[in-house]
Amino acid sequence: MANEQFVYLGTPTNETSRKSSKIREDRRTVTIRHSGLLLTSVGDASTLRLVDQRGKGTLLSVKIVTDNPYVQLLMEIDDWRNDGETPAELLYGGTGKQDYGLYAMDGGNPAKGYTMMYTPMRGEAFDGRLRIQLRNRLPKTKIYGNNTSQTMPGGLPYPVNNGHAGGASFSAPLLAGATNQQLIEAMAMPHYGDGYRSPQINLSLLGNMNAKAGIDHPFVGQAGKPIFANATAQFEQNTVDENTIFFGPQTVDGSGVTSQILYITNRGNDSLGTITHDFAIGQSLFIRDGGTLHFPGEISATPGTTSGSTPGATSLPVSVAGAFTHTVTDTTQLRALALTVKPGIPNPPTMVNVPHTSGVMTNAGFVTSEAATDPKILIKSIEIKYRLEVSYDG
Repeated sequence: MANEQFVYLGTPTNETSRKSSKIREDRRTVTIRHSGLLLTSVGDASTLRLVDQRGKGTLLSVKIVTDNPYVQLLMEIDDWRNDGETPAELLYGGTGKQDYGLYAMDGGNPAKGYTMMYTPMRGEAFDGRLRIQLRNRLPKTKIYGNNTSQTMPGGLPYPVNNGHAGGASFSAPLLAGATNQQLIEAMAMPHYGDGYRSPQINLSLLGNMNAKAGIDHPFVGQAGKPIFANATAQFEQNTVDENTIFFGPQTVDGSGVTSQILYITNRGNDSLGTITHDFAIGQSLFIRDGGTLHFPGEISATPGTTSGSTPGATSLPVSVAGAFTHTVTDTTQLRALALTVKPGIPNPPTMVNVPHTSGVMTNAGFVTSEAATDPKILIKSIEIKYRLEVSYDG
């Protein structure tokens, strides 16, 4: 029976291993492009996954342009990964070119964009995995107030200046006739003026040897987009349909804290009578003057009841009232609502006239921002190129 033949009626087993069956030659150059994306700071969606490629190939270049220099670029090439650098830290003190080829371009702003580039001279080879992500780790923060100290989470750099505080102005003279919303859009993407930047030092950096420093501030662009709410200042004898806001001088106390008094009055009757208003301690202010938005800071004090029939009002100082045309011959009789704000504006205008209807002022009031709920980052453009030789399926 030695010559009998054995016939196998089943399906032959594939001698190739399952692992090798997932490997295939894949010679191509891949280009990934995106533009006009808003990256949230909330939850898992705060990380934008751009590339997750298993295989063998060469990373050729990465170019990221955003409206905010505090976006993090995370790269993983086989067993190597970076620390999640940002344009803010790369540009502080120079061009920021790293040994492995990541650098940021000078001259960025929210309108033009902040650009990060990774351009290794002969490409960066990978033999297992290539991952590239963008991450928004901006914290929720109240801005346009008295921001003296700003820390940052997740390895982000600390801003050298708290440019998101109150105490400065945004000016776009070409938009003097624009709506408030149009001015807000121009401030978030300042094609028609310099970006908003308050001259407030960041106390969190003083003596902190472990913190990384960064340029500009974390709430430029869409992240710090203002939100306005009209305020009310209604005088009993309110015969003129605009209020006038005077800026007192900025003063400094013994601790180096600056403040300023704003006087809100009206050109109406000689005796303005009682005042109805909705200003309160802790609110941050905005005042519009044509194409300029002033952000004096946060209200730290409001007046109490004064003598006579004008609760909540105080005498307008002679030094301020001298610029105010009124029928009253004794300028000390002029009454005003006095608000103390911190930090105040160093070089303010003398006065700003603000129209109102029944006391509700269209160009003055309270400011909050997107930073309080979700400081988003606008991803202007993304371009990633890599050459693939072998890909791993599954």
